[in-house]
Amino acid sequence: MSTEKRTPGIQKRINGDGSIVYRAQVRVRGFPHVSETFTRKTDAKKWIEDTKTAIRGGTAVSTEAARTTLREVLKRYKREVTPRKKGADREEQRIDFWLLNPLSLRFLSALRGADFAKYRDERRAEGKAENTVRLELALISHVFEIARREWGMEGLRNPIRNISMPSSSNKRERRVTPDEETALMAELMRKGPYMEPLASLAIESAMRRGELLALTWADVDLAKGVARLHDTKNSEPRDVPLSVRAVVILKALPRQLEDSSPVFPLSAAFVTREFRQACKTAGIENLHFHDLRHEAVSRICEKLPMHEAMRVTGHKTPAMLMRYYHPRPEDLARKLG
Repeated sequence: MSTEKRTPGIQKRINGDGSIVYRAQVRVRGFPHVSETFTRKTDAKKWIEDTKTAIRGGTAVSTEAARTTLREVLKRYKREVTPRKKGADREEQRIDFWLLNPLSLRFLSALRGADFAKYRDERRAEGKAENTVRLELALISHVFEIARREWGMEGLRNPIRNISMPSSSNKRERRVTPDEETALMAELMRKGPYMEPLASLAIESAMRRGELLALTWADVDLAKGVARLHDTKNSEPRDVPLSVRAVVILKALPRQLEDSSPVFPLSAAFVTREFRQACKTAGIENLHFHDLRHEAVSRICEKLPMHEAMRVTGHKTPAMLMRYYHPRPEDLARKLG
């Protein structure tokens, strides 16, 4: 006969394999009934005390947060919130990445700042850029805020607020060498009729990947040498002057009869994947598609005065332009004579 003292709110249960668990229950008038199972009775007692204190202090986590995983809210966020954002494609990629992380299997109420601090440090150790890690964590922070404010999970604490966020600075000074450009374009030519012209036009015009993919033939005036961008990063339309080489690139592209058809009928995910694979095959390290804009801006600044270069690149201030202008020391030395 067992002499173990019975504790109110805790039920001892014996599983089929003989293991013992303790089911803790908290019932407070005016609040929903909550319960949790533990392998140690001391943990069950502490949970009951903490839960009652939280309820009386107004900081109790909702039962919804205690039984909903990060994976479940990420999927809902992807369905309901992400499509309304300008950078929806990129955010979907971040969400898909998070869905593969073991943290996504944890209940929201069980996630702590320490979990995400460890994640941050591991991503840094992998060599990921500070801004990349910051954006990944910022996504999780917003997911928690939406769940707390709009999805009925009152009392849910945002664990990201408890950790130091990586810097938002993501300054890169990566230039493309002539040999790299030759090797890269050779590999991109193997990937159909659009990838090599897309990369070449990015270097020639300084247009962003999203701007290039949103371009339709109705936006291009080859006679005047101008491309009209409606969907820009700052949401303000701008006209991009096209060089002679840029016009040649566009004229050589396959074209459908409809003016509304895209100049580059490719998805952002496809471009990222194929560009990365081309760099790998060509033996080019640490080069992103966006680095082509850095290369383009640097070349344009060598040809035009700053105020004219800004008109081409779409930068609002000289300071913003200078973040992308990376002259090679040897080129400056030649100019000095």
